[in-house]
Amino acid sequence: MSDFSLVRQPVFGTTGALIGYDIRFREAEAGQHGFAESFLSGTFDLVRNRLPAFVTGSRALLLDDAFHVAEPGSAIVLLPPDLEADDLLVEAVARYRAYGGLLALDAVGDTPAPSEALAAYVSWVRIDVRSYDAVAIGKICDRVTLGFGKHAPKLIATQINDLAQYEVVLGLGFDAFQGAFFSRPEPLPSANMPQSTVAALRLMGMARDQNVNDRQLEDVISTDPVLTFQLLRLVNSAAVGMRGVSSIGQALRLIGRTAFLRWLAVAVAAARRSSNGVDQELVRQAVERGRLLEQLAGGSRDAGTLFLVGLFSLLDAVFRMPLPEILSRVVLSDDANAALLERAGPYADAITFAESYELGLFENAAEIATTMGIDPNKVGEFYTNAISWTAEALGAALETPPAPSSGPGRR
Repeated sequence: MSDFSLVRQPVFGTTGALIGYDIRFREAEAGQHGFAESFLSGTFDLVRNRLPAFVTGSRALLLDDAFHVAEPGSAIVLLPPDLEADDLLVEAVARYRAYGGLLALDAVGDTPAPSEALAAYVSWVRIDVRSYDAVAIGKICDRVTLGFGKHAPKLIATQINDLAQYEVVLGLGFDAFQGAFFSRPEPLPSANMPQSTVAALRLMGMARDQNVNDRQLEDVISTDPVLTFQLLRLVNSAAVGMRGVSSIGQALRLIGRTAFLRWLAVAVAAARRSSNGVDQELVRQAVERGRLLEQLAGGSRDAGTLFLVGLFSLLDAVFRMPLPEILSRVVLSDDANAALLERAGPYADAITFAESYELGLFENAAEIATTMGIDPNKVGEFYTNAISWTAEALGAALETPPAPSSGPGRR
């Protein structure tokens, strides 16, 4: 049982590259510190994935030098706007900075200018932009600049909910960005699916039909070399706990249709290749959501359907295509389609649960989990399991086939 829950939300740079994560904690009991618990368990390093993590600091954590346990530069401590900058706190901040840690002022808006005593140690300022127009945001930026003098910090725009807000803060010279907009970017009018994805979607429909035998599935997938390679790598991966699978037919016999469908779904998401960090993170989030929901199985809810519902609930953002168009290419169950298109039926609450948890609405997510018959104390463990599983699964899925030999010995 987890003693804490956490969620991570990506932070992107001006080029769209993923530069770090905002990690938010929900304490299980008074007096516990999610950061300390997560670091001691190894979860913190797993979740930040070798990137800097923005984590909220408190007076108690700072005075106790709690963040010194992390590798310098791995934890960027967010200082709440209501933190009193007395001598003890300033000394603690100075110690953390001398240790090599980084700090950020959080939730700057209509609050007074930052304390000069703290400003000397701060490298980032995060501004919540959802309630302001371009003029107001510009004034906040000017006030921050004046408050810091010649030591101007980098600016993070948070709570970006749509393209218009993103364009405003990008034009104002912000250095980093986060918000719901990056989980639902604007659709592209001429977006097309890769051919391997079309083949994978066709296979998903066939694999759900018990009248289609394994040989028929193997015949279809063998026509696409890239998909063949990816799927064989997946079923040979440590995530499945097997070695030596040499054909799709053998893989089906070993792991069964349910597992085959899950790996096929991962291959569908992984087919959305892009050098853009936003697109890569969307793929990761889609697979993580599928794995998260799969762990909620029980009663009348099937694990395989939960996985597909979770993954497909973000594929419109992944492929920049309307979800009905994507679903028209694959045969899902009526219950899955109802959840995805109408938010109805026995799987609808699972999507709502995932959305709430990913936004850091822990109490709401816990209530939904309880109504689903899931112990809310296990949800944090489910989430970190999903992150770990996805990293391993996508690591195999994103490998590309070796180029064919063209040397003199080739026949």
